[in-house]
Amino acid sequence: LGKITQLLVSFFVRRNLTDTPPTRDLTRFFMDVIEKIALESGDAVVNTIREEILRVSASDESFRNKLQSSIYEENAGVTRFILCALAEQGMTKETWVDLWSYEGKQFIWTIEHIFPQGENIPKPWVSMMANGDEQRALSIQESHAHKLGNLTISGFNSALGNKSYLDKRDRKDSAGKYIGYRNNLNLNHDLALAESWSVEQIDSRGDELVEKVMVLFRM
Repeated sequence: LGKITQLLVSFFVRRNLTDTPPTRDLTRFFMDVIEKIALESGDAVVNTIREEILRVSASDESFRNKLQSSIYEENAGVTRFILCALAEQGMTKETWVDLWSYEGKQFIWTIEHIFPQGENIPKPWVSMMANGDEQRALSIQESHAHKLGNLTISGFNSALGNKSYLDKRDRKDSAGKYIGYRNNLNLNHDLALAESWSVEQIDSRGDELVEKVMVLFRM
């Protein structure tokens, strides 16, 4: 059951990001799979499901291309799932954080854009990302703000917002606990050590995260 579950998770992460196979084909696909495994048992069931999923699933190249693009714009829901899955890889029983907990009808942990995504880019960010050139900062925002390397998850997204990089990194709550990038979430380890942020760091972090995602959701 565990192998089948992992296959299906990988399948749907890839499918929901690449739209391969398209939604209209899913019902027929799973009906066909059910018919094929109806008289099978044990490993034969797993092997048949794997073969059928591999036959219709997005290729590694297609999946990688989507991961390297502005993934947040492609599918914010899948992006959040991927970020949470990456964060959970570094957790132990002692450091476990429930990234799926709700407050009202909203997730507590939500996607945080390191380089802010909103209009009117704050001057400290224009200075840091584009040496004070507002047009270049806007261009960088358009090309890089929604990429995997510029994204993390935070339980205090509204408290970070458009603050400067160091303010986001070192933010604390009223009790003096870190709620910014030094919150001990392994996904933020490199952010907690960085003194600034740049296009090169977005690209480098993105490459590292993409490789981890390719392993985590391999077929």
